[in-house]
Amino acid sequence: MMNSVKYYGWLLLLLFPMLTLVACGDDDGGVSSGSAEWRGSSSVGEAEGSAAIQITGPLGAAWEAEIDPDASWCSFRINDPDARTAEGTVRASSLDNILDVYYTRNDSSQERTARISFRFVGGEPQTLILRQHTSSATDDPYVEGHAGAWAELPARAESDDYVYVSHFASLGGRSVRNYSYCYDPALHVARWVAYPLHAVYRGTVDRTNEFGYDPKIDYSWQPDLGAGSYRGSYDRGHQLPSADRTATRELNVQTFYATNMTPQLDRLNQDMWARLESKVRTQMCSDTLYVVTGCYYASTSTATTDRNGMSCPVPTNYFKVLLRTRSGQSGKRIADCSADELRAIGFWVDQRSYGDIEPPASVCRSVAEIEELTGFTFFPNLSEAAAEAVKSQNAPAQWGIQ
Repeated sequence: MMNSVKYYGWLLLLLFPMLTLVACGDDDGGVSSGSAEWRGSSSVGEAEGSAAIQITGPLGAAWEAEIDPDASWCSFRINDPDARTAEGTVRASSLDNILDVYYTRNDSSQERTARISFRFVGGEPQTLILRQHTSSATDDPYVEGHAGAWAELPARAESDDYVYVSHFASLGGRSVRNYSYCYDPALHVARWVAYPLHAVYRGTVDRTNEFGYDPKIDYSWQPDLGAGSYRGSYDRGHQLPSADRTATRELNVQTFYATNMTPQLDRLNQDMWARLESKVRTQMCSDTLYVVTGCYYASTSTATTDRNGMSCPVPTNYFKVLLRTRSGQSGKRIADCSADELRAIGFWVDQRSYGDIEPPASVCRSVAEIEELTGFTFFPNLSEAAAEAVKSQNAPAQWGIQ
């Protein structure tokens, strides 16, 4: 994927025009603003089905869409492969402004993509990407070969108990990674969630609150959180925060999958932990901030339940590890950086209320300490010469923590 090139290379890919459309001008019939984006995920399974595009814009604005000729497996009408163009106008209700894209079953051995061109009449075109897996696809980032390219990915744990998944989304006319995770079916949580944090992932999309199952793994492994939170005083605590993914609706919806949730005390989730998440966002940089957030179980004796009564053990601790370049604009891959060009830190948080306070220096740890506590190996593509020095850093003030 894109991060196998220099940072500037992948940033150029991501910084293609986003899904917000700007008009050509009133004289040629263009609209002042509008957008079209996937309502759910642009990454779908091998079975036949449909994906929905949400259209927004000024009332009465005319639009048109066309499916790329090479994507003969997609159409705008069910069981009608010739329906490859569509047009309409923006109506008052958002439910009347949905364009469905129907797709056939993918029986081939290759993943396939479809490009859908959309534009408001008189406006600039945009491209939306639909990505369909094969029956054998796993989106396991290690199987797919991204482990050496994505700086945020921890080393794969040698355990048959975990399931590894990556989520992708359409951004700027390309399919980009959203986040990856290591899922524990027995505990119904992701042990860690790894993701890049950069300004291109953030925008003005509202929090969707579309809690639901993750379509990529067995629903029986996941807590049922669509109708409400865990029982008791536990929130549906995000590991990848919703506020980190506001560039498109699709990116945000994926953060509400049950696989990104853990039972987190409400007064931790809404207070100190939320402030820690905000503090992390201030560390975004042009070179990208790499983040792993996870939960830890010193024991599984405390449990809550989901909405169906399934027992969900409560984590005893949470952690984050962060890595970025010092300058923030080196244009270099993490693997090519020396120790003095990088900075890193970890956070170790108890499952308790700290009060509505800023993150204290007492929760700060080195990445090496978090590795020792959790058993995971973080940022494995650091050079051998840099790894020890970078992972031993623990300088809270460098990260805005006093």
